[in-house]
Amino acid sequence: MAEPGIDRLFGLVDSKYRLTVAVAKRAQQLLRHRFKNTVLEPEERPKMRTLEGLFDDPNPVTWAMKEMPTGRLVFGENLVPEDRLQKEMERLYPVAEEE
Repeated sequence: MAEPGIDRLFGLVDSKYRLTVAVAKRAQQLLRHRFKNTVLEPEERPKMRTLEGLFDDPNPVTWAMKEMPTGRLVFGENLVPEDRLQKEMERLYPVAEEE
């Protein structure tokens, strides 16, 4: 089901395709770094209600879509090359080895 603010997301980019790619890449970054690199404050994070209580939603696409309209992410043309960005992200948010 689409988020209620999906029209606001479409207004941030020039095409639905670009929005899809931007959300997918951001979701991949969030997953890779276990959501430690999010720009959302704890009270802004998407929540999921379960029988045990209210928890952060584990869906990275939902997080990415929620992050985009905040204005705290930069996306578009003429950005840092992706390989350089990846190295910087790994430096800032080291990925813990799987146990």
